Amino acid sequence: MIKHIFQILLLCVPCVVWAQEDSVVTAALGVERLTVEEYRHRVLDYSLSLKQSSAELESVTNAMREAKTSYLPTLDFGASGQYRVTDYDLDMMGTSVSMKPESYSLEADVRQVIYGGGAVKQGYKAAKMQQEIAQKSEELTRTNVAYSAELNYWTAAAKYALWKLTERYVNLIEEQAQVIRERFNDGLISKTDLLQIEGHLSSARIQNSEARKSYQLALQNLNILMGCLPTAPVHMAEPVSRVDNIPASVMSLDEVLDRRLEYGISQKQLDFQTAQMKIYRSKYLPKLVVGMKAGWGTTMLNFDGSTMWNSYAYASLSIPIFRWGAKYKGVASQRALMRRSEFAVQDTRDRISKELYAAYTNLVEYSHQIEVAQDACETTKESLDLNTFSYNEGKLPIVDVLTAQVAWVQSNSSLIKAWLQEKVAYADYKKAIGEN
Repeated sequence: MIKHIFQILLLCVPCVVWAQEDSVVTAALGVERLTVEEYRHRVLDYSLSLKQSSAELESVTNAMREAKTSYLPTLDFGASGQYRVTDYDLDMMGTSVSMKPESYSLEADVRQVIYGGGAVKQGYKAAKMQQEIAQKSEELTRTNVAYSAELNYWTAAAKYALWKLTERYVNLIEEQAQVIRERFNDGLISKTDLLQIEGHLSSARIQNSEARKSYQLALQNLNILMGCLPTAPVHMAEPVSRVDNIPASVMSLDEVLDRRLEYGISQKQLDFQTAQMKIYRSKYLPKLVVGMKAGWGTTMLNFDGSTMWNSYAYASLSIPIFRWGAKYKGVASQRALMRRSEFAVQDTRDRISKELYAAYTNLVEYSHQIEVAQDACETTKESLDLNTFSYNEGKLPIVDVLTAQVAWVQSNSSLIKAWLQEKVAYADYKKAIGEN
C-alpha cells in the first residue's frame, strides 16, 4: 500500500522538475538544447522578413543619396549627325553654292538649378525621411520577429509540459489499474471497478496522443521559424514557469511613446507628407537655371565640311502664370493627405495606449490566476492521495478515485496554461513598452 502512495506522490511533482529531469535525458542523447535567448538570435539570423526590411532600407538609403546629388551641377554630353540624301545648292545672290550632304556636332552642357521653388531641398528632405522610416521599420520588424520567436518558444515549452503531464497521468491510471486487476483476480472486487478504470485509461491515452500531436506541431513551427528541418529534435532548455520580474506599476504613456517605433514612424510619415505637399507646390513657383554649353562640329551652313567650336553661357527663367487653378486643387489634395497623416499619428497613440494598459492588466491578472492554480494543484494532489489510499483500504468507491485523478490532471493543466498565458502577457507588455 505504501508503495502505491509513494508512486502517486512522485507523479505529483511540479512540471518544472519534470522538465529538468527530461533535460538530463536529452543532453545524454545529444539533442540540441536551446534557451529562449539562443532561439531568438537564431530566428533573427534566419528571418526572411528581416532580410526584406534590410533590403528595403538599403534601397531607400541609396535613393536618399541620389536625391542629394540634385544639389550639384549636372553635365550632359550629346552628339548628333545627319546625311542629306538629295543634292542641295544654296542660292547666294544669284550664285549657286554646293552644300555638303553630311553634318554633325558634339555638345557638352553644364547646368545648375539656382532656384526651383524648393523642389530640390524638399525632395532631399523627403528622401531622408523615407530612409529614417525604413530604418525604424527594420527595427520594428526585428522587434516583431523577436516577439514571435519568444511566443513560439514558450508555446512549444508549454505543449511539451502538457504532453509530459498526460504521460504521467496515463502512468498514474495504469498503476491504479494494476492494483484493481490484482484485486479483481483475487476476487476482492467486482468487474465494474475494472471496467471503469480500463475505460478511464483509454480516455487518458487518447488525451496523451492529442497532447503529443500538439507538441509535435509546436516543435515543427519552432524549427521552421529558425530555418531548420521541421522534424529536427530540439529541447527547450528553459521550461515554462512563472515570471519573476513583474513590474509594480505600468509605465507612463509619454515614456512609452518615446520608445515605440510605430509612433516614431507615424510622426515621420506626417513630416514626409508635409514635404510632399511642398514639393507639389514647387511645380508652380518660378525656376531659374544657369549653365554653359560647349559644342564642336560642322558649321550651320556646311559648304566645305569645316568644323568649329561653339561655346556660350545661358540662363533660363520660367514663371508659371495660369494653369486653370491646378495649383490650388493639387495643394488642397495634398493638405487632405497631410490631415490623414495627422489622424494616423493620433490613432497610433490611442492604439499604443490601449495595448499598454491591456498588456499590463493581463499580466497582473494572469499572475493572480497562477496563485489560484497552484492552490488548486495542492488541493487536488492531497485529494488524490487520500482518495487512492481510502479506495485501497476499501472505504471509497472507484468513482471517487477516478474523479480525483481527473481533477488532478485538470488542475496541473490549468497551471501550465496559466504559466503560458503569463509568459505571453509579459511578452506583450515588453512589446507594448517598446522593449526589444
